[in-house]
Amino acid sequence: MDELEHERTRIGPEWPLLNMLARRRTGRTREGRRAIPGHDLESLEGNEYPVLPLPDMVVFPNLVTPLFLGRDRSARAVEAAEAMEVPLLVVAQRDPEILDPDLSDLYTIGTVVEVGRVLRMPDGSTTVLVQGIERARILELVDTEPYLRVRGVPLYEDERHDMASEALMRAVLALFEKVVDLNPNLPEDAYVAAMNEKEPGSLADLLAHVLDLETSQRQELLETLDANVRLQQLSIILGQELDVLELEDRIQTQVQQEVDKTQREYYLREQMRAIQTELGEEDENQRELGDLRQKLI
Repeated sequence: MDELEHERTRIGPEWPLLNMLARRRTGRTREGRRAIPGHDLESLEGNEYPVLPLPDMVVFPNLVTPLFLGRDRSARAVEAAEAMEVPLLVVAQRDPEILDPDLSDLYTIGTVVEVGRVLRMPDGSTTVLVQGIERARILELVDTEPYLRVRGVPLYEDERHDMASEALMRAVLALFEKVVDLNPNLPEDAYVAAMNEKEPGSLADLLAHVLDLETSQRQELLETLDANVRLQQLSIILGQELDVLELEDRIQTQVQQEVDKTQREYYLREQMRAIQTELGEEDENQRELGDLRQKLI
């Protein structure tokens, strides 16, 4: 397996969704922002971050996400964040095939994360759990060695929760419930997790995380700071996905009905043949075939 494959993020059954939604208790400033060690919320010049490029995924705030690392520079960035007790900035790559990305290969908006548990694997790769904190915009490159370092500023979304937000949340949840019912690839507890989100922004980020979206779609949702707009975008995505799933379900139902009909007819024909054999009766077609043979002779 090459370095790029190690770097990709995988979320499987071993990472139950409800576990991934665990929040840490962190202090908040009087404006309601998180108080993060080594992170100046009021700095006009921004904060310096070690950067972890991700080839094919986007990390969202408020979610615990496992990352599988293989590149040396990425591992050094995680080690530096641990050693200095500072947050890390995870940013998606524009081109996932680039093995050694520089700043121009990354999107300008990523997610500030706290590094949780780090596991070093026998094959040399590293698995790290990160806790998403907030969105951030990259301002400038600070250094490229021994790992990428940038200066960036936090981005704060519009956190209003009004009647429009509530209506959007209910509409999106109703669509998501139907999608979960029809999509076997979504975790069983996905809807439970979604219905327990109380804020429009956190609901939107959760859905963007669990739905099967392209990296570019997730990045667009990350860059959209208005939670209501994100929910509107997700309602369109969910509506399209539901249309496809319902069509697949109808096709599968029709195919199954045809298979059942064919199997039933075959079973009945075999039963009739067995009954005729038992009674010493010939099938009419067999009798006609015998008569035709006699005539030819």
